[in-house]
Amino acid sequence: MTERIDKCSVHYVLMQPVKLLGYPKVKDKIDALNSIRPYADLKDIEYIYPLVFEKDIELASTAAQIISEIMERVRGKQWNMVYDRVKYTKINIDRMSILLNFNPEVSVHLLGVASLNYSGYIREKALKLSSGLPDSRIIPYILLRLSDWVLPVRNLALHILKSKFTAENFDAFIDNFYLIDKLQNVLRVDLKSVRQEIVDYLGDDTLLDKLKSKLKHPNVKLRLFCYRLLEDRIAVDDDIINFALKDKSFEVRVWLVNAIKNLDEARRDNVIGKLLQDKSAKVKTAVLRNYENVVCLKFKEMLVRLVADDNAAVRDEARFICKKHSIIKDFPEFYRQQIFINPVPGVLIGLGETGNKKDYDIVYRLFDHEDPKIKLAAMIAMWYLSKDDAVGHVIGSIESGIPKVRKIAKKFLISSKMPLVLFEMKNRLKDDNVDIKLVALEIICGYGGWHALESILFVIANGDGIVLDKAKELLNKWLIKATNIYSNPDEATGKRIISLCDDVKLKSVIHDDALKELRFFIEARI
Repeated sequence: MTERIDKCSVHYVLMQPVKLLGYPKVKDKIDALNSIRPYADLKDIEYIYPLVFEKDIELASTAAQIISEIMERVRGKQWNMVYDRVKYTKINIDRMSILLNFNPEVSVHLLGVASLNYSGYIREKALKLSSGLPDSRIIPYILLRLSDWVLPVRNLALHILKSKFTAENFDAFIDNFYLIDKLQNVLRVDLKSVRQEIVDYLGDDTLLDKLKSKLKHPNVKLRLFCYRLLEDRIAVDDDIINFALKDKSFEVRVWLVNAIKNLDEARRDNVIGKLLQDKSAKVKTAVLRNYENVVCLKFKEMLVRLVADDNAAVRDEARFICKKHSIIKDFPEFYRQQIFINPVPGVLIGLGETGNKKDYDIVYRLFDHEDPKIKLAAMIAMWYLSKDDAVGHVIGSIESGIPKVRKIAKKFLISSKMPLVLFEMKNRLKDDNVDIKLVALEIICGYGGWHALESILFVIANGDGIVLDKAKELLNKWLIKATNIYSNPDEATGKRIISLCDDVKLKSVIHDDALKELRFFIEARI
């Protein structure tokens, strides 16, 4: 809030004409600019920009430099908001040539902002003035004007764009990949052919080494853009495939799944074999969906292993293919046999997904396994096979020393909506263990309704520390959703809630207004 007030004050100073006698003088405006400089953003440009036309060189230079610094920080999707932020900036069209008097790296942004003005005449003149600048930082502004609603501006932008297809500007085009991709979605005019010209330029043989060097860029979206530019070359260049297989992002490897469709059979199958062993479930699922027949014919053993994969989506897709091609006819029996051979997590959960209550004892025997992953998988399978039999063990698991087991147990108990769980969690609110109290409170609140309110008030009336803070936070959330409760509490619950409200009021930990709102709502419903 302080920054906003300061900016408003600065904007007021910047908008005032310089006065020989009185305030503000040139120095006052420079001081105001320097005060806003560390916090300046796109919304400040319309107040700063007019100062670049001032006669005082220091004032004009300071304003121009700040605008340049703001625009240097704009990246990717941030370009979507630039026009709306700067379109009404006041620019004197007759004096725009002055913008070329600054350093080229500053002028390029001044003209770029002008090219985003609401006036077509100003946009056109800004492009004409910028056409002679060799600085590659003009490229994003040109890309934005390719879809201009004024035909002469659009044609001029296209003419300038083609003059920028040089080796020196390669990095600038790649860095603005987001704007290049946006060209294919423009509705005002069809720019798909223009985008293709850019793609052809970036994929030229003379720039191939530069393009391949970008496959190691830290920005995954940029890497993916470069991989797509290289897609036609993977048939003759194994390096691209090898880079993609080793890429840290699953998105690149999912791209590879589709990119290898036109490879010769031997090379394609070699890549499929590697992708079926990928650590990403999305990659393996994509392979199964795109190459079902190839996998059944040449990678049957891998397919069968994926039926017991750790990921549910992979197991489901693998089971679908196996069933369709009659590779495995009885999945519960398959999982039962695998449990005795190699009880990995995917096998246990798989039996839980496909088996029946009779299989409960098979997975229960592994519930106390020393391997945390096996223990978690056994608990999940038990829950799938028989909630009634598993609920006691899941309740006990909220005290487990394994974080993932506690997390899944809490998730199951919240979704169960079982009276037994509600009763047990209310008892746990009286536990001395703070962590258990917090988990119990979250589970009860997951049920919602009047029981949640009763438990929240109980904790506020009797708790302290982080448990009390959590209960107060949950009370605020409950009040927001209270209008969606269409049932009234039973008589006993209503009396307990009113009594707890009195206890909470005596404790003085809730604001009086919140208590009045709560009391009014309760009394209206009871």
